[in-house]
Amino acid sequence: MESSTVAVVLALTLACTGGMFLLISHQITGRSGMATFALGLALFGLVFAVPPSVDQNASLLLGMAIDTIAVAAVLLLRRGMQRFMQRHELSWRALAALLLAYALLSMAARLAFGDAARALVLDLSLGLLFAWLALTTARDAYRDNPLLRMPLALLAGVLSLLSLLSFGQAIYRADSTPGADADRIYEAVLMLSALLLGPTLLWLHTVQLTRQIGELSTRDALTRLLNENGLDEVLRRHFARRQHEPVSLMHIDVDHFARVNALHGESSGDDVLRMIGLALESGLRADDFVARVGGEEFVVGCVSADVGQAAVLAERLRAAVAAVQTGLSEGGGHLRCTVSIGLSRPFGDIDQWRNAWREAEVSLQAAKDAGCNCVVHPTAA
Repeated sequence: MESSTVAVVLALTLACTGGMFLLISHQITGRSGMATFALGLALFGLVFAVPPSVDQNASLLLGMAIDTIAVAAVLLLRRGMQRFMQRHELSWRALAALLLAYALLSMAARLAFGDAARALVLDLSLGLLFAWLALTTARDAYRDNPLLRMPLALLAGVLSLLSLLSFGQAIYRADSTPGADADRIYEAVLMLSALLLGPTLLWLHTVQLTRQIGELSTRDALTRLLNENGLDEVLRRHFARRQHEPVSLMHIDVDHFARVNALHGESSGDDVLRMIGLALESGLRADDFVARVGGEEFVVGCVSADVGQAAVLAERLRAAVAAVQTGLSEGGGHLRCTVSIGLSRPFGDIDQWRNAWREAEVSLQAAKDAGCNCVVHPTAA
């Protein structure tokens, strides 16, 4: 296949993949990174669409622009990965500064040593950037959810191949007697890498979306805590272990929550629930868990054979919520809320957890009858 044909195929492939990513990004809310991926792939397609004759005979400014676009494409892929993995992103200002530094370096190389130096700077820069992206992607593959491990590992492999290809091209340019076989190998590997890049990114997003859909069935949309289905699943996993401890349940209700919505609006009420959920989650021990099971109701699972330990934890959670201040969006000021907590006795079998929950509800009602903002033990209910 001729070089011009390879360039056209690569340009069309990358442009179509980028367009598909852009369309998908409009259907996804949140920090998916797909729009940034789309822009990066589209820029790669634009670079490959430039005919070799135009690139080789380009003026100083045009050549610098073509090379800078190629570097920008890799940096955008890097920014897209950071957004996708919820990492600290390369800012647009930092990205612009890197591109300006590269453009000046490319211009200086061409003015001093000619087009060969400009091409060498580009190949080495792309090789380093692809290597950087491959290393960080490989690191994420072993730090994130196991479901993402395989697509991340494949993406790291593709990026490593592109890095080696860029470094190999730099060596190839330095060879005074290049051969036709080297040209064919380079073009074949380049096409394979470009063809794998888009589907691998799409696979990565598909796995992520599948994971998020799974979480929707077990997570509360407002607080991101477990919901009742998630609570049941966590308890089943706990008691499915060969060795497991009993669990005590706490039923927690926000005191006078209807007043919050009536006086300050539902938006402030949602803020209160999120803050209380965060306070409860932050106060738990490693094996404990918390779920939102109603409008202003939560259930905490305390893994312990000692009801006294559960009572101590419940009192600590009550005090933690009482100390929370939620800012009010309208009119300023802060809002404090308290909770009442009812405990169950420890249970050691999954079939007993609904009965334990009912026992915790009885204790909770006793806490409400006692004046709220307190913890009631089942023997005192």
